[in-house]
Amino acid sequence: MKAWRTGGAALLAAAALHGAGWLYASQRVRSGAEAYLDSLRGEGWTITHMPVRLAGWPLAAAVQVPGFAADGSGAGVPVAWTATEVRIGVAATQPGTMRITPSGAQRWRVGAGPWTELTSDSFDLALDGRGAVLAVQGLNLSGTSIHVASARAEVAGLDVSATVTGASAGMLPWPVEAATLEATLTQPPPASGPAAAVAWRDAGGLVQVRALTLSAGPVQASASGTARLDGQLQPGVDLTVLVRGHRPALDRLVQAGTIPEGTATAAKAVLGLLASRDPGAPAKVPVTLAGGVLAVAGFPLLRLPPLAWAAPPADQAR
Repeated sequence: MKAWRTGGAALLAAAALHGAGWLYASQRVRSGAEAYLDSLRGEGWTITHMPVRLAGWPLAAAVQVPGFAADGSGAGVPVAWTATEVRIGVAATQPGTMRITPSGAQRWRVGAGPWTELTSDSFDLALDGRGAVLAVQGLNLSGTSIHVASARAEVAGLDVSATVTGASAGMLPWPVEAATLEATLTQPPPASGPAAAVAWRDAGGLVQVRALTLSAGPVQASASGTARLDGQLQPGVDLTVLVRGHRPALDRLVQAGTIPEGTATAAKAVLGLLASRDPGAPAKVPVTLAGGVLAVAGFPLLRLPPLAWAAPPADQAR
């Protein structure tokens, strides 16, 4: 009987120690989360939420942030996002990794555009001292034909990698079976807002695309090159692309109404000049994006909408 009492006391003591440790760790997570949100508010973000509560017992130190809403227009980032709830926590099995997971209904919009509902089977952002990993499964944007079966993006120092599988969108007449990216930034990524983007660009900020691959319908392509921001903070791209299947792809784009038939005919002629005499070899094509115009071998193919940067309020601009 004495042994039972001793064992029970030890068990209660262990439970009390675990509870105290969990409470301490959860409070640290809450303090860190609130400090980070306050730092974003200091940059001009509008962030609102309901009272934060502790969660995760017994295997994780976590907090639940209900009624979360963020709007970056005051910081010069024209993006807003809401979620029914956001969980921020650290699992006992990964004490060095912070995980951010939204749940329930989500919405987002760009600039003054309409709100779009976002749903996903899973959405997880993991942060540690080395970088960040975003993993998404079954992403859908309501009111659009955009669907992504699986996506993963990783940032480690100045290196960026991403993989997308099973993506579809209305502007493409075929799904993207797979796309991958391996790139390196010449400067640390800029903070939010156009002022930070200008500083990054002026410091020599570039994205060096080491390897970009795409498999979509008849198209098989790989590319390398650079991406940058121009004088108006619009994206600029210079790539050398090896592509197969461009002729049937252009035909499908015409059938889908994405490009005019005359544009496709001219593009075929240009690509034909660049193609190897070996029928099995890919065409080696320079692709550029400048001033919103996507050009293939100097031939304009598409005009893309400009990247909209929200201007900060006058009191922050001064």
